[in-house]
Amino acid sequence: MMGLEKIIPAWQDFEVFLQLLPRSSTAERMNPYTSFWTGVSEGDGPKEFHLVLLDNGRTKVLADTMGRQALNCIRCSACLNICPVYERTGGHAYNSVYPGPIGAILTPMLAGVENAGSLPYASSLCGACYDVCPVKINIPDVLVHLRGKVVRRKQDRWGWPDPENLAMKILARIFASPKLFARSQKLGRIGQKLAMNKGFIEHLPGPLAGWTMTRDVYPVAQQTFREWWEKTRS
Repeated sequence: MMGLEKIIPAWQDFEVFLQLLPRSSTAERMNPYTSFWTGVSEGDGPKEFHLVLLDNGRTKVLADTMGRQALNCIRCSACLNICPVYERTGGHAYNSVYPGPIGAILTPMLAGVENAGSLPYASSLCGACYDVCPVKINIPDVLVHLRGKVVRRKQDRWGWPDPENLAMKILARIFASPKLFARSQKLGRIGQKLAMNKGFIEHLPGPLAGWTMTRDVYPVAQQTFREWWEKTRS
């Protein structure tokens, strides 16, 4: 039994994988555990040979133009060896047969983001997995793509925009306008007085409280660089 994405065009193409897999996985020149079944021979070996090609959601992944590149994975585990998140959490934390960076994108696509919606967030998006991937799967891009699916699913389910997504859109508009950014800084100076204590913001309200559970937040400066520049250079 094997996944249908394991089919290759010709026998000669297998030579590439025989070299690529061990070098990327264990830095060996050859794979010591490769087995071959060539079918049935009269008087030798099994009388019948059956190969089951498993779909199990793979055609659905193939239809995703961004996520389909995950099907190129040769299971070398190079991304697992380099991932700082997998190094700290281990395989059981992924609750799937596919752990690590490749599991964080493959499992949600095979099982659906409704069943594994947290896995695309199990990454710092450092890009180390993409750098070492021998078949160049752009895992960080697919992670961002799947995070978008998670957010859109929440919107469809709840019937209103996700609060975090709405906040990001507002911030994007503010950061794109120097005037809006300057005004928001002035408003921030006024609003932060309600949460400040001894020069630090110790408790943020609502969903932002998670930021201040283990750390204090520095307040908005009383004078920004732009304000200083205008004052000293004008």
